[in-house]
Amino acid sequence: MRLRYLLLLIASLTSLIAASQTVITGNVTESQTRTPVDAANVMIKSPEGKILAFATTDTKGHFSLKISKPTEGMTVNVTVLGYKPYSQKIANESAELEIRLETGFNKLQEVVVRSNKIRERGDTVIYNVGSFARKQDKTIGDVIKRMPGLDVENNGRITYQGVDINKFYIEGSDLLGGKYGIATNGISHEDVGAVEVMENHQPMRVLRGVSYSDQAALNLKLKNKAKATLVANGNLGGG
Repeated sequence: MRLRYLLLLIASLTSLIAASQTVITGNVTESQTRTPVDAANVMIKSPEGKILAFATTDTKGHFSLKISKPTEGMTVNVTVLGYKPYSQKIANESAELEIRLETGFNKLQEVVVRSNKIRERGDTVIYNVGSFARKQDKTIGDVIKRMPGLDVENNGRITYQGVDINKFYIEGSDLLGGKYGIATNGISHEDVGAVEVMENHQPMRVLRGVSYSDQAALNLKLKNKAKATLVANGNLGGG
């Protein structure tokens, strides 16, 4: 009886979490031939221009985006070399889109900027810190708040797509255990070159490749000048 109640409770919580997210899926094709367009950058933006979610299309032109904090007035924006930029308003609800791109050769600069801002490598999403930083920022936490899919609370706690991260690495090492708020609120953004989010990260080495997690891990890639002081000496008081 207890087991049945527990299963019902888990199912209810799962439904609530799913309902709180907006999932946008779709396909990107060439307008005339309807051939799939792969490696296209697909972004969901708020009315203020903030990137809420980001993905690239696969070889079939398919993409899938989860928006943990959807809002009214969102737009889907698509850019890829060889095609004209695409933008369309979307409703604040889950949907499947069919996007047709027109060929064009006038957007090389925009594509380069976007690809430098966010990149994907397998299950890892790589954010360029310099592209999101502002003059008023003091710590890396200030910058992470602007990265699509990521949120940082005042105590330094980080969530990705609305779910707590399960590990926080610095140069691939778990230096702080669960006390990563020290780094979030202590490391200067000027010392970090990139923030990597490893989706479905399994923190236990013996289970990697066998069992996957619903949580992601975050890794800070430091600039060369900062590696010696922050990693070797454990100095996390900057900023």
